[in-house]
Amino acid sequence: MRFKFLIVISVLALSVFGNSMAGNAVLMQQTDNAVESIRQHYASINQNAPRYRRVKKNLAGYSAEGGEMVAYLHGPSVMKIVATFFGETGRATEEYYFWNGQLIFILSTDNRYDKPFGKVVRKIENRFYFKDGKMIRWLDESGKEVAPDSPEYAPKQADYSKMSKEFVDGAKSSSSTIESRN
Repeated sequence: MRFKFLIVISVLALSVFGNSMAGNAVLMQQTDNAVESIRQHYASINQNAPRYRRVKKNLAGYSAEGGEMVAYLHGPSVMKIVATFFGETGRATEEYYFWNGQLIFILSTDNRYDKPFGKVVRKIENRFYFKDGKMIRWLDESGKEVAPDSPEYAPKQADYSKMSKEFVDGAKSSSSTIESRN
């Protein structure tokens, strides 16, 4: 009797685990397909960037030494935003990409100086992929995927979603400076 019970439990466990694994495989394939589509859009936006109208703005309150933003617009649509943040110990650049009015990708590059306002000695890049307002993949500086259940994932998604909206609104405004809403 005990042996039959163990077999039944084992079969149920394998069934649940197998279905979970199959579900995860489908989700991973969907994410991979979405990331490939995002990469194609990213390449298209960069290829067409010289044809887009450029809008330059100052950034205030985002970093210690100020910053600037350049937005690339195709008609009324923001396609790309490059925000540069200056600091005593480094300079950070964030490139935001949009498709059909939605944030799809951010390339974050942090250049660290050897001394205040010195030369760049370290470059750190992170890649963030978005679909339907949600971050679907984060590749850290070593190219490894950051787990969606990691403590920093949700706050990073929220921060970038908020900043991208501030930058899009600022790009479309008549003001020459975008003030941080923090």
